[in-house]
Amino acid sequence: MLIKSFLLRISMNNQTLLKISLIIAIIGIIILLLLANTIQPTQIKIKNIDESLLNQKIEIKGEIQSIKTYKESNFQIITINDFTGKIDITLDKPIINITKNQTIIAIGKVTEYKDNLEIQADKIILN
Repeated sequence: MLIKSFLLRISMNNQTLLKISLIIAIIGIIILLLLANTIQPTQIKIKNIDESLLNQKIEIKGEIQSIKTYKESNFQIITINDFTGKIDITLDKPIINITKNQTIIAIGKVTEYKDNLEIQADKIILN
């Protein structure tokens, strides 16, 4: 009888611990999702972009110098200048309503293509 009572208590404690662990895990995931959507990278100048920033998310602001759209591959390259330098921004989905000399903010990851640094944009904000 004593052993049965002890085993029953252990079983209830394991179920309680499992429920508490699951609740804490769900709360942690929700907090991470909220933080991921609200934390923005700091804006930097183009001249400060170097190899140390490879694969890091950054934000830059500049004026559009050129736009190349490749319709067959649904791809776009925008060259921007912030008066400290210029850099290419690549987009997987072309933006139709942009024009040369328009100021934009680009948020994305620094990548390298043919020995040149560029930004693989996650988000473009039209200014």
